[in-house]
Amino acid sequence: MKLLLAAHDSEIVPVEFRAEPGELLLRQGAPAERVLLLTEGTVAIQVRQSDGQPHTLAIVEAEELLGEMGLFGNGVHSADVRVLDEPAQLIAVDGNQLLKAMLFDADLSIELLSLISQRCLQGNELVGLLLDGIKAAHSGDGALLQDSCMALRHRGHSIAAAADQLEGLLR
Repeated sequence: MKLLLAAHDSEIVPVEFRAEPGELLLRQGAPAERVLLLTEGTVAIQVRQSDGQPHTLAIVEAEELLGEMGLFGNGVHSADVRVLDEPAQLIAVDGNQLLKAMLFDADLSIELLSLISQRCLQGNELVGLLLDGIKAAHSGDGALLQDSCMALRHRGHSIAAAADQLEGLLR
């Protein structure tokens, strides 16, 4: 991604910055006006539901793009992105600059489309595992529930806690 951005140095003006532990980089529900490239550090992707408590869906490490789903989707961020234990180094790219560059660069467009498609596939897989777990808990299928929960636990964080809650439904 860095190379693709560098190829557009006349259209895209990236801004490097440092973020401190606990800092909120992107806010769920806020307008998506930029994308971030995490170059060093670790961030949590968190969603807030009706109770307002953040649920960590994933921990993301360096060399990942953040905020692109909101930019290319409905224009708002679907999750919070928060810096974890150590400071993070990031590159911010204005969303309008990126969209303009994509109009004339098929490689950049394909790279971003591939990234978004991969994230959608991961989301679909997660929903499928959760649905299998709910079905197994409802029908009393211990073997399917165990398989589903084992796969969910590999996702870590709030998803692993959901697996524990699903198993609790069968007991």
